[in-house]
Amino acid sequence: MNSQPTITRVVKEEARAPSAMVATKDREATRAGLRMLAQGGNAIDAAVASCFAIGVIEPASSGIGGGGYLVYQVGDQGGVIGFPMKGPLSAKPDMYELTGEAATGSFGWPGVVNDDNIEGFRSIATPGAVAGLCEAHRRFGKLPLSEVLAPAVSLARDGFVPNLFGLNQISSTAGMLMRYDELRRVLMPGGNMPMGDVVDRVVLKQPELANVLEAIGKGGPDAFYKGDIAKAITSDIQANGGILSEEDMANYEPKVWDKGLEFKYHGHTVRVPPFACAGITSTMTLKLLDGFDVSSMGHNSADMLHAYISCARLAYADRFQYLADPAFADVPWNGLVSDEYTELRRASISDRMNGSVEAGNPWVQEGREPTSVLPASRPAEDKGTTHLVVTDSEGNGVSITNTIMSGFGSGIIPKGTGVVMNNGMMWFDPVPGRINSIAPGRLPLNNMTPALVMDRNGVKMAVGASGGRRITNCVTQQIVKVIDFDMGPQESIDSPRVDCSTPHTSVDPRLDPAVVAALEARGHEIHSIPESFIASGFPTFASPVAIVRGSDGVRAGVDTFQAAYAEGL
Repeated sequence: MNSQPTITRVVKEEARAPSAMVATKDREATRAGLRMLAQGGNAIDAAVASCFAIGVIEPASSGIGGGGYLVYQVGDQGGVIGFPMKGPLSAKPDMYELTGEAATGSFGWPGVVNDDNIEGFRSIATPGAVAGLCEAHRRFGKLPLSEVLAPAVSLARDGFVPNLFGLNQISSTAGMLMRYDELRRVLMPGGNMPMGDVVDRVVLKQPELANVLEAIGKGGPDAFYKGDIAKAITSDIQANGGILSEEDMANYEPKVWDKGLEFKYHGHTVRVPPFACAGITSTMTLKLLDGFDVSSMGHNSADMLHAYISCARLAYADRFQYLADPAFADVPWNGLVSDEYTELRRASISDRMNGSVEAGNPWVQEGREPTSVLPASRPAEDKGTTHLVVTDSEGNGVSITNTIMSGFGSGIIPKGTGVVMNNGMMWFDPVPGRINSIAPGRLPLNNMTPALVMDRNGVKMAVGASGGRRITNCVTQQIVKVIDFDMGPQESIDSPRVDCSTPHTSVDPRLDPAVVAALEARGHEIHSIPESFIASGFPTFASPVAIVRGSDGVRAGVDTFQAAYAEGL
């Protein structure tokens, strides 16, 4: 008789420390942050150091050629610094020739000839990471910027041994490495994969990137956005048909939002980034769920998951209908997060899902009519992002998501710079005339939602994730598991999740079959991910990291199936 093989899942041990913690997607990046804390720096110094360092170690996921968001609480000051990629000034709504395909690529946009919006020189948007990270350090850092960048400079100049996850990222993008000479030259020195046996391990060195990082440490963001480095980046891009210019680089400025977007969830205050990201979608999901006593329903019960899925789907329906850069589209921001609209939408949730979930009309709660209405940008079905969190002994907390978009972004390293550039133009709808179509200087709607959760004692939780469109549901479920079910951060990360970012709901195969059957009976279209995918770390449910502070110190959890690592002081 044939029988299915038993698949053994592994888990990581929760990290614990008395007062401070750093959790990133790699051991060396985590230790870069710890080094700042040991030298007298604060959570901002540690987070910025770790973010620059992880960009060296995981060039497929993040780096100074990308962008992101930083959510902070430093002393009595709290807010968000936004530094997402931005459309170049020469970007035009019709800059890409469409193939006629309805959905292509990981975001499911209509097809573009040669995938020009997905990879290559024309897919590059203006990077924001250096501006945003340096702005955070300028405002709140305690150590000199050169010291904060020193670990990243050392990792790039002296080299490091790539971990298995990093090697997998390189091998899985072999086609891109073959297409782009500079990417191959930097990441495959001598034409070989950067790997070796236990005795003769190959170190990956990035000396040109080290020079750029060192210049930023000495000269701040102007060293990157103006002068020789900016000229080297943009001249190579434009020589090959790209549109990023020196003017785009010189004009980039990060956004700073005091308090960010804050809302209440079951007795706690949650802070996320506002406007054209996934922060408002996470807000709407949890505000809706705030009206349910989910803790009494039981973790991952049919009732609890029905409530969560229904709330998440309502939030997603409004996301695709309304959200866009507020400088280019009229968006009912206040109406979407108003208590009245939340109650109205919550009242539409019944014991059974009845067909597809439609967007609501938050303009009523906005108190006005829209100045203009554009057709929705609705992508069909969604590799390169990182997340890190830091808390320090003073109670400060930081949560950063940074991305270059797909694995290795555009695939382009401008000659002589070592900087892997983003493919941020992939965020835009390539069809003109829609709510997230391309426009010069426009910020595209993105999926990042780093978060801080606070109680009366200050920062209770710092959390975030990588994983494209799946980030939102991942982050909100981590908050639910910790707040409503009193889970530790590692337990919450390893426990089964669901994802509602596609027309069907993906569920972890470890869910009770009776619960799955009950959800289907309530009208949910369920897709159970194969157990082999979950056990091997297939990134179906995004990849979170989290730190939770309690009366017994700080605890951290990280993705078991990445090289993620947490350590404290």
